[in-house]
Amino acid sequence: MIIPFFIPHSGCPHQCVFCNQKNITGQTKPVAPSAIPQKITEYLAISSSEKPAHVAFYGGSFTALPFETQKAYLTAVQPFITAGTIEGIRLSTRPDCITNKVLTLLKEYHVTTLELGVQSMDDAVLTRSGRGHTSTDTVNAVSLIRSYDFLIGLQLMPGLPGDSADGFMKTVGTVIGLRPDFVRIYPALVIKDTPLEDLYTSGRYIPLSLDDAVALCRDALERFELAGIDVIRIGLQPTEELEKPGTIIAGPYHPAFRQLVESSILLDKMRSALRLSRTKAGMVTFQVNPKDLSAAIGQHRSNIGLLKKEFGLQELSIVAEITVLKRRETLLCSSS
Repeated sequence: MIIPFFIPHSGCPHQCVFCNQKNITGQTKPVAPSAIPQKITEYLAISSSEKPAHVAFYGGSFTALPFETQKAYLTAVQPFITAGTIEGIRLSTRPDCITNKVLTLLKEYHVTTLELGVQSMDDAVLTRSGRGHTSTDTVNAVSLIRSYDFLIGLQLMPGLPGDSADGFMKTVGTVIGLRPDFVRIYPALVIKDTPLEDLYTSGRYIPLSLDDAVALCRDALERFELAGIDVIRIGLQPTEELEKPGTIIAGPYHPAFRQLVESSILLDKMRSALRLSRTKAGMVTFQVNPKDLSAAIGQHRSNIGLLKKEFGLQELSIVAEITVLKRRETLLCSSS
């Protein structure tokens, strides 16, 4: 279990064109260090997990905060780490706010995981997006963090101003070369009251369509998984604030975005299996890993409908197979 604390925009030295953490999280000010122990206690009281939890600080640039502020946040968690109910701390920050001094402090206070808001490895895209750091900053930060033996996560954002499908896939390739422990992929959205909203309404920015974003994230997911790098999230976590009318002005938002991506992968695998089988059967059954069942069926049974129409099938069933199939494997197991 992760116990999240949001510090929206805290420590951020720049205004990124896409960012309005207050509109995304609904939180107008950072959590106070004094409030952290009570919140942790409340989370632990309702948790059914027997494993120790992690505390996470999201929404700002933690390592850009004044040192005393960082210490205040980290100190508030230490009694729970000593007691064994909290296993470690996760932080999100910027690539250009990583130093030996910072990492020494974080190690002392039992931080285990650092996530960097990389977004792109194209310096022109970073400049147009107001990031204020370079791709070289990311390379240097990853190297330094690794030398301190932290887990490393990198956050990427396809669809930024000046980016392209080819450009983003170059970013993916470069990030694979950095060998992070995991990545998150958040397609760029036009959020209310951001510079990106101004660019969009003036016609100077066109966001990715939902279909294009799904295709791009699908290619990225497959490349990362082939390289053995875990993709722990694709698309923003749905929140009440984010889904309020008018918060998202434009862009490829879907509350089950990752499922759309995985559904696309499974659709093509089932399609390929049917083509190779050259079946003329009216009834077909596929087996999939139980964790893939919903994605394989598709939103509103869309994959089933598409395959039935494309291959002239009377009936198509997709069932869970428990013991053999890996994630995103499909098996055409019967036809008649």
